[in-house]
Amino acid sequence: MFEVMKKFSILLLFSVCATSFAQEKAHPIDIWLQRAIEKDSSTVGMREATNQARQMWDKELNKSYLHLMSRLPAAQQEVLRASQRAWIKFRDADGEVISRIVAAQQGTIFQLTATSYWMELTKARALQLDGYDRSFEGE
Repeated sequence: MFEVMKKFSILLLFSVCATSFAQEKAHPIDIWLQRAIEKDSSTVGMREATNQARQMWDKELNKSYLHLMSRLPAAQQEVLRASQRAWIKFRDADGEVISRIVAAQQGTIFQLTATSYWMELTKARALQLDGYDRSFEGE
């Protein structure tokens, strides 16, 4: 039991460091989004590009999740699975709040705000899971 807790503590520490490092270096999705917005800086263009970037981050999130799951023992897989399910519930509930706030506003810029929020939330979780996964590379 002590050994599992020790590994978990180390994993948590490294994930924080890895996530911080990952955010300092421009990710290819962020570069893609910046270029897409430079090509079409209209509100509609920015919203479409941001939504595409969110979809890319979602794929990264799922890739990191599946890779991490493949590396964990069954008991830890269950903990990660429960955590991911809780995060999805949080994401959906928080997204509903943002959607309702945006629905009460006038103007298309508020729709871009909601789309950006969804993308940033997905990006943060993708980087977090990637950080967890990368922490195993030193083993």
